Amino acid sequence: MEKQSFKNWWTYTVKGVFALAFGLIALFIPNASADWLVQLFGGFIILSGLFLLWGAVGNMRHHSKWGLWFFEGILDIVLGVLIIVYHHIRADLDLFIIFVAIWAISVGFTQLFAAMSANKGVRTRWLLWMNAIYVIAASIVLFINPYETASQALNQIGILALVFGIFITVYSFGLKES
Repeated sequence: MEKQSFKNWWTYTVKGVFALAFGLIALFIPNASADWLVQLFGGFIILSGLFLLWGAVGNMRHHSKWGLWFFEGILDIVLGVLIIVYHHIRADLDLFIIFVAIWAISVGFTQLFAAMSANKGVRTRWLLWMNAIYVIAASIVLFINPYETASQALNQIGILALVFGIFITVYSFGLKES
């Protein structure tokens, strides 16, 4: 039964790979415009949300905690759409930073709750704890927004995405093995 519980473990792998890709692009392609990165991030979390919804629906019969995946999927989609729409309307990088901070703190607390209620048989459960704490701390820094330039803020968001992607990808393989 426990193996079936996480039959859609790969949805977290996809989310992690999306985050890794965004983080690498944000950090290592200096010519990428802020507008392009905002659109890319919005698209990343919309796709991530769709995959999480798919995973939640697939786990409804096998896993009592499918609601966390569903909630995180809806949250990703809504914030992704808001990021893209508001950026087209206002083209305001400060608003983008606030949306990323809202996304990060929401995902961080969702993952904190998931880590508390996760099956103790998941070897990589501690990664979910670490990721939740890191993401919450990074979101607080983004809310404070101590950056003098847009590029500093985008670098911080790139680092957040990179670390998040590493933790979630490794965690997902732990789900596969449980």
